[in-house]
Amino acid sequence: MSDTRAARRLVVALHGYGGTGEAIAGVLAAVGGRSSGADGDTVIVGPDGSCVPAFALGGRAWYAITSHAPVIAQRSREAAPAVAEYIERLRRRYQVPARQTCAVGFSQGASVAAAVLVHSSVCGRAVLVCGRVPGGDDQAAASRVVDALVVTGGRDRFVRHDDVRSDLASGYLGARARHVVLPELGHEFNEEVARLTLAHATSDGVNDDR
Repeated sequence: MSDTRAARRLVVALHGYGGTGEAIAGVLAAVGGRSSGADGDTVIVGPDGSCVPAFALGGRAWYAITSHAPVIAQRSREAAPAVAEYIERLRRRYQVPARQTCAVGFSQGASVAAAVLVHSSVCGRAVLVCGRVPGGDDQAAASRVVDALVVTGGRDRFVRHDDVRSDLASGYLGARARHVVLPELGHEFNEEVARLTLAHATSDGVNDDR
């Protein structure tokens, strides 16, 4: 990335297990955003996870795959600091305040994006798609307001929206998280989801002091 001109918004997209940052950022850019370093109000970037997945050749992961909610919560908290540092570097590079920075996560990336939102001050909002967002025994969000859009799919064979509702009921993301169920959505980050994501990421309605 060579362009350091100021941007109005920053969107950092975290892929799912076996995915890549380039792929998820590309979907977002294709529906009306801007790729990294391009002219325009919004800069979209997609980092790659630090782990090499055991069951998905050619992609990356944020942590070793698991379906056990407490383990998801723990591993997401462990992955979050490095992602938060990455976002902070981008914010300085593109001169974007935290309140105009959005962490987007798909599948496994959703739990990491949620942990970044809750445990750091680098972003003011998040969009969490087709992924569990368990807090485990962590209630850090109870002390402040966070802004999150949570999207699940009625045809998702891997993440049930009832499980995500249970995650949200724990209070981990506070009281402002909005949960949207798309009846025809499978376990995917498609153009419909990208449009919802960018609408939330670029909204002027978030009230956050950071």
